[in-house]
Amino acid sequence: MNTLIISLLILCYSLVLGIIFAQVLLTAPVVFKVLDNQNASKFLRKIFPRYYLLLFLITILALLISFLFFKKFDVYAALVATSFAFIGYIIIPLTNIARDRGWNKLFKWLHNLSVFNTLVIMIVAVLQIFRVTTL
Repeated sequence: MNTLIISLLILCYSLVLGIIFAQVLLTAPVVFKVLDNQNASKFLRKIFPRYYLLLFLITILALLISFLFFKKFDVYAALVATSFAFIGYIIIPLTNIARDRGWNKLFKWLHNLSVFNTLVIMIVAVLQIFRVTTL
């Protein structure tokens, strides 16, 4: 397998991990310590669509690379990551509506779904990095 192609796929998944870790470890914990609830809400409503859109675009690239150069398993793994990033992006407006209308159970469920989506994307990225480096 061409080293450049392997490196491109590893780069895609490494970017995904970097974005997730930056969001989870740097941005999210600091927001509520620095901003009041109203400004934190405004900030998060701007950052999360961009977060999931960026994850979606990078995983689409990983899907394309996997489809063109790798095995079916790699295509399916990229498809899972892409699908979960897309779902994360799609549920953001629903999550915001649930929060605004005080639908706490729905908000909690959608928020947990968002967290689950991020975990799945992260697991796929880690597994694919390890898998591809052993080719």
